[in-house]
Amino acid sequence: MNIKLALSEERLKILSECMQNYDVGADTDEWPNNIISRFTSVYNDGSISKHNIPLQHEIDSDELKLCQKLSAEITNIMANVEVGMGSNSGDYFQDFYIMHSHNSASQKITPQLIQQYFANTIFPLANITTEPLTTNTQWWKEVEQDGEESPAEYFQPWHKMMDWFAAQHDFIDCAFVRIGDSALLEQINSDDYPKGTIITGCVLPRLALGLTQKSSLVGIFGYVVHS
Repeated sequence: MNIKLALSEERLKILSECMQNYDVGADTDEWPNNIISRFTSVYNDGSISKHNIPLQHEIDSDELKLCQKLSAEITNIMANVEVGMGSNSGDYFQDFYIMHSHNSASQKITPQLIQQYFANTIFPLANITTEPLTTNTQWWKEVEQDGEESPAEYFQPWHKMMDWFAAQHDFIDCAFVRIGDSALLEQINSDDYPKGTIITGCVLPRLALGLTQKSSLVGIFGYVVHS
């Protein structure tokens, strides 16, 4: 059975902090001080678009149930675990998924795939990195740095998270995704900013994701604040 597509305030709220411009710029500006477009729409299957590009497709109910089940499981593992990673704010991961109306040819989670699934709502000059869910990575270095003065228990849920993704037969690929790097954003010449950008955003998405056989991205969404 298929489900009717509809806009979802609940799914949009997950992205909302990364869309806030904090009174910088004008209402007509897309990225005045934010990493995800202020004109972003999110639907009940997690699919993303812009206000002026409404989506029209039916939702595969079985795939949606799978996305909801898997995202709930991993969110439970990371419950009450702050994103950390050098953030100036204490925020938590939330359940996240994006279903795709047509199966993607991609077998891997790449920066290009993330840009595609986010429907070009990501600030165009923000770098996107996709790395394995392993410890020999940049994202893990940031986790380690944040917990360097913490007991060993600090890292336990992170290792459980990695083990969970590795054990999921529903995924054909998994990755940790970093959208935006504060050091690199600061280096951008303001002459290169998109129209309406005053300063680059400081609320930067951090995600752990799996890619299903039917091309859905499923996992957790959080963000770091580097102000």
